[in-house]
Amino acid sequence: MASIELAGISRSFGDVKAVVDLSVSVADGEFVVLLGPSGAGKTTTLRLIAGLERPDAGRIRMDGRDITDSLPASRDCAFVFQQYSLYPHLSVFDNLAFPLRSPLRRSEPAEVKRRVEEVAAMLHIEGKLARRATELSGGEMQRVAIGRALVRRPRVFLMDEPLSSLDAQLREELRVELRRLQRSTGATVIYVTHDHVEATTMADRIGILEGGVLQQVGTPLEVYGDPHTLPVAQRLGSPAINVLPAEWFDGRAPVGTAHVAIRPEDVRLSPDGEAPGFQVIECSLVKHQLVAERHGVEVHARVMLDEPLAPGSQARFGFPAEHCLFFDAAGRRIGMP
Repeated sequence: MASIELAGISRSFGDVKAVVDLSVSVADGEFVVLLGPSGAGKTTTLRLIAGLERPDAGRIRMDGRDITDSLPASRDCAFVFQQYSLYPHLSVFDNLAFPLRSPLRRSEPAEVKRRVEEVAAMLHIEGKLARRATELSGGEMQRVAIGRALVRRPRVFLMDEPLSSLDAQLREELRVELRRLQRSTGATVIYVTHDHVEATTMADRIGILEGGVLQQVGTPLEVYGDPHTLPVAQRLGSPAINVLPAEWFDGRAPVGTAHVAIRPEDVRLSPDGEAPGFQVIECSLVKHQLVAERHGVEVHARVMLDEPLAPGSQARFGFPAEHCLFFDAAGRRIGMP
C-alpha cells in the first residue's frame, strides 16, 4: 500500500473554487474519511488524487514521490464510485476479472480465477459469480463494484460515497464489511461521505470539508469533542449539537461570544435548571430524546425519564459550563479565559 500527501492543493472550475489550499497526509494503511455537504470539494479531491483532474496549484505525493503530473494509469489507485458502474452484459465473475485482463495488468487465467474467487468469498458473493450483473440486488452490485477494486490490489483505494444509494440495513452491513476488509488487508483508503455515522464508525481520522476548505482533521473523538469551528461542531452528532444565543449565558460566556453550543447528551433536565420557560415539543422514552422550544430556539436533550413529558408542558434545562463550546460571529472557537 502507499501513503498520500496533498500539499497546498487548489482546483477551480471557472469562478467556482472547488478545493482551496488543501494540505493533508494519509499514512500507509490508514482509513481516512472526508466528510462534508454536497459541493464541499470531496469528490474533486478524490479525482485530483486519481489524476482525473489536475490541480491549479500544489503537489501530490505518493510514498514521497511527486505524482502531480503522472498519468492516472500509473498511480495505481482504484476508484469505487457512488453508482455501481458495472458492465451489464458481463457475469459477476467477468466484472470482477476485468481489471486483471487489462493490458496493463494482464494475469494468467489460473491467477485470475484464484483472485476472483478469493475476493468473492471475502465479500460473500461466491454463489453469484455465474450471474449477470443485472440479476443482482443493489447491495450485491455494490459488493461487486468494491470487489472489482479489491481484486486489483491497488496501492490506494478511493471511495466516493459507495454506500449512499443503499437502504439503511445494507449500508450498516457493508460499513462493517468494508472496515473488516480494510483491517485484514492493510489497505490505504480515502473515503468520501456526507453521512456522519459512516465517518465516525469507519474512520481512523476524519477530515471536515466546507466550501473546498479543510476545516479540521482528527480522530472521530477529537473532532466530536474538540471542534475548532461551529460548522465542524454541527457536522457530527445526531441529534445535531444545540446552538444557543449568547445572551442566555450573560456573565458566563467569554467576550466576543456570538453562539454557545452544547451536545444533547450534555444538556441537563432539572427543577434547578438555569433557563425556565421551555415548552415541550416532543418526548420519546424509546430514543431518550426530549425536544423543547424557547423564544423560537429548539433544544434537544438526551435524557432518561420514567414517564414522558406531555407536549405543551414546561421543562427546565441546565447547560453546564464545562460542556459548553463558545464561538464568535464568524464561527471560530473561543477558549474560556
